[in-house]
Amino acid sequence: MLLLALDTSTRQASIALCSENELYGEYSWHVGNNHSVELLESIRHLLAECQVTFQDLDAIAVATGPGSFNGVRVALATAKALAFSLQKSLIGVPTLDVIAAQQQQWRGPVCAVLEAGRSELYAACYLFDEQLTNTGDLTYTMRRESDYLLFTPQQLAAHLQAQGQLDQNVPLLFAGELSVASRQTLYASLQEKSRFVYGMQASRQASLLARLAMQRLFEGKEDDPLVIEPLYLRRPSITKSVRKQPLLGGGEQASRDQATTEREEGALRH
Repeated sequence: MLLLALDTSTRQASIALCSENELYGEYSWHVGNNHSVELLESIRHLLAECQVTFQDLDAIAVATGPGSFNGVRVALATAKALAFSLQKSLIGVPTLDVIAAQQQQWRGPVCAVLEAGRSELYAACYLFDEQLTNTGDLTYTMRRESDYLLFTPQQLAAHLQAQGQLDQNVPLLFAGELSVASRQTLYASLQEKSRFVYGMQASRQASLLARLAMQRLFEGKEDDPLVIEPLYLRRPSITKSVRKQPLLGGGEQASRDQATTEREEGALRH
């Protein structure tokens, strides 16, 4: 089976071409806000280098968020279009699951996090079950132990303590794109109960997205291109039109409303 995986959830993008047992190619790069400009061209380059056509693909995997409103939407729209037009299987995987899966060897709870703007974090907690096969292969099964959350760092720390998700013997590992301010706030609240993996160590890899998607596909958890939706956790802001303000009245208040929604949109473009 040949699977193409796409992840443009944040300013860090990654795509990969994999089979069940082999990675044929992978690109990871800083895409900034150019998701819609760079994604398709990167896909074409990857397939060409691997000497594969779109028709050769068996399935498309995509990170469904949470993350940047525009970024998540670009990868999901591309994956849906490819799956529908080529009549291939589509598998959506939440972005926080991909972040957590990269830390599967941690012998304790993992909290995957992403900056959400407005001084808030997207987060979810996971545990991994280690298994050894008859042939000596080491595998891991991921269990999500919380809902997908949207909290300030202070609220997240309080929630983790209240829900009993802090192991007394093994610290909670935070992994993901986390600002210095958020990391400092979490550590101030949790101290020795927390550890952090961030920056390059926590950058997402589409090959891991592909592995999670393969597992879902083999379990019969295929998605419908016409139904699958992004996992935003927060409704996106909508900028109001200034053209209608003189007709509607309240021009000064409308200007303030527009400025507010534009600031909120900017916060989502992290």
